[in-house]
Amino acid sequence: MPSKRLSNCRAGIAAASLALALAGCSMFGGGPDPTTTAATGAKEDEQIDVRRYLGPNYCPELRILEGSQLARQYESGHEDDPAHVIWQASVGKTARECLYDLQNNLTLKIGVSGRVLAGPKGGPGLVSVPLRIAVVKHKEAVLFSDLFAVPVTIPAQGSTAFTDVRELTVPSPGTDTDYIIYVALGEKDHDWLNPIVEEEPAIAIVEEPVELPIEEPVEQAAAPPKPATPAELPVPTGGFVLTQ
Repeated sequence: MPSKRLSNCRAGIAAASLALALAGCSMFGGGPDPTTTAATGAKEDEQIDVRRYLGPNYCPELRILEGSQLARQYESGHEDDPAHVIWQASVGKTARECLYDLQNNLTLKIGVSGRVLAGPKGGPGLVSVPLRIAVVKHKEAVLFSDLFAVPVTIPAQGSTAFTDVRELTVPSPGTDTDYIIYVALGEKDHDWLNPIVEEEPAIAIVEEPVELPIEEPVEQAAAPPKPATPAELPVPTGGFVLTQ
C-alpha cells in the first residue's frame, strides 16, 4: 500500500512539473525574449545619437598645424641625422563630427589618418606616434589641449597606414562661429592662440633695365617630361632605404 501511495505522489509531481513547463512555454516560447528585446533596444539607441540633432548647425574648422604634418623618431644622440631615423609618420586625412547636448556642451569626434614607415635604423614592431589635439576660441582661449600616444605596428614591408579617433568635450560656442580645431604630430606643445607666425611679405626690387645685345636663338633639345610625383611621405634630406 505505501508503494502505491508513493507512486501516486510521484505521478502528481510529474503532472505538476509538466503543467509548469507548459505554462513556461506559453509565456516565453510564443513571444520575444524580454532579455533579447532589451539588448536589441540598447543597440538601436547607440546607433541613433540624438545629440546630432541638438544645438546650432555649426562644426568648427579642423586644421593641420603648419609645419607639424610630419614626425620622426631618431636614435638617441643623433637628432636631425637622416641616417639615424627609426621611423617617420605623417598626417594624410582628417575628419570631425559635432554633437551637442542639453547641458550646453559640444562633443567633438576627431579622426586622423596617416602613414608610418621605418627608417634606416628601424624595422618591424610597435611604435608610439605622438598626436596632439587642441581646440581654441580664436585669439581668446584654449578650450582643450592634450597629447595622445597612437600605437602603430610597422609590418615587415616597412610601412603601414593608421587611423585614430578621439572624442572630447568643450563648452558650446553658442551663436559664435570662431572655434578652431588643430591637430599636430610631435610631442612639442604650441602657442595655440598664435600657432602660425606670419612671414613678412617679400619686397620686389625693381632695377633699371639693361639693354643686352641680340643673339641668334640656339635650338635646344626638348627636356624630357618629369615623372609624376608619387603620393608618398616626404623623406629626410639624403633619403633613406626602407627595410624590405
